[in-house]
Amino acid sequence: MSLILLVSCEKQVEDTTTKLVINSETPFVVPFSGGKCTIEFTIKNPIADTKLKAVANAWWISDIEVYDNKLTFAAQRNTSGEERTATLRLTYGDIESLIDIKQGIKEGKYDFDIKATVFGGEYYGMASSDNFNYFVQLGNAEINENNDVPDGIYYYFDIYAKYRGGDKPILPNGTYVFDKSGNCPIGCFDAQYSQAHFNDADGNPTTSFVFSNGTVTVTDNRFEAEVTMTDGTVHHILYEGELHVPSAVNSPEYGSTLTDNLSFEHTNATVRMMYYGDYYDTGKAHWSISLMECQNPINGDYFTIDLITDSLENTPESVVGTYQAASDLELKDNCFIAGMIEGLKYLYSWYYVIIDDYVDQSQGAPLADGTITVEKDGNSYIVTLDCVDDNGHTIKGSFNCLNCEFYDRTKSL
Repeated sequence: MSLILLVSCEKQVEDTTTKLVINSETPFVVPFSGGKCTIEFTIKNPIADTKLKAVANAWWISDIEVYDNKLTFAAQRNTSGEERTATLRLTYGDIESLIDIKQGIKEGKYDFDIKATVFGGEYYGMASSDNFNYFVQLGNAEINENNDVPDGIYYYFDIYAKYRGGDKPILPNGTYVFDKSGNCPIGCFDAQYSQAHFNDADGNPTTSFVFSNGTVTVTDNRFEAEVTMTDGTVHHILYEGELHVPSAVNSPEYGSTLTDNLSFEHTNATVRMMYYGDYYDTGKAHWSISLMECQNPINGDYFTIDLITDSLENTPESVVGTYQAASDLELKDNCFIAGMIEGLKYLYSWYYVIIDDYVDQSQGAPLADGTITVEKDGNSYIVTLDCVDDNGHTIKGSFNCLNCEFYDRTKSL
């Protein structure tokens, strides 16, 4: 009993010694590509009014900062072709600690070879350009409002494509190249919003990259990018899986402003035929047809019609035929592309009213379904429409076009 009593009454002596403990693994390894690095430490029994100081003995380490229990520094990219070392000297009062730093060299073609596990973004349609915009985000972490997942890797590609996304936008197959013109042409990813960042353990972007060149290749369920950044690093990003880009487009229920059926007969009209060649990669010709009730100035009923013929011939006579409505996502021979509204954009085949060369915004309707027939009578073209809008109103009539204008637009593509 006496022994037990003696042990239980023995006092624990508190260690009040000040200690500097390095929590990060040492030697500390810096990636050959350099960037911002963080070393974590703990000070036990800190001394009042005393701050940790740090210096490096190598020119390629700079911007050393100490805050909370972290030390950060910037390391330059290793282009020497050899592994290199450095030492960080930490002092806290009379305490000194040395941290060895190692930086390797580039192995292989890429500075960063990323196998992405998350793919998403937003589809904006034609909200900001005349081409369809897919803003792609991908990386190794959840996509959220701020993309602030700890240790998250995020890449952003502002892609412009020829094809519309539809109800469930899928990034179209094709090759997209880096473009900094600001014109957002088809087959590009635009410089302004294409970038990348890597997050630290707190979810803050510690390393950011600005694109300077690159190519994206999209095939079925496969996204592959090779991008060079302004710091000289080369990044390879691969994602395999569904390439769904959620839609951010809000469209009205109906595009038509018609309140009743529409009928017309125009006997001294003008047709303008513009040939775009195999624009939609169908092996057949795409034509944009404009029908004008009156010209110089343009007044009255006005139609724009997108046709797909059954050949690549580029003469007005090759447009003669009968065309059935088809979706832009399911094109076929001898079809007209059904009109629709996406966001605030009127797409493909539409009816308008023009007043002195200006569109009357209060009157218009998409040609959502039906048949269009083009005939040639001597030097005239007769275009007959038997269509409906997207709200069930019939649009029926004909244009007897005594004047025909033809333009080959393939030379301007």
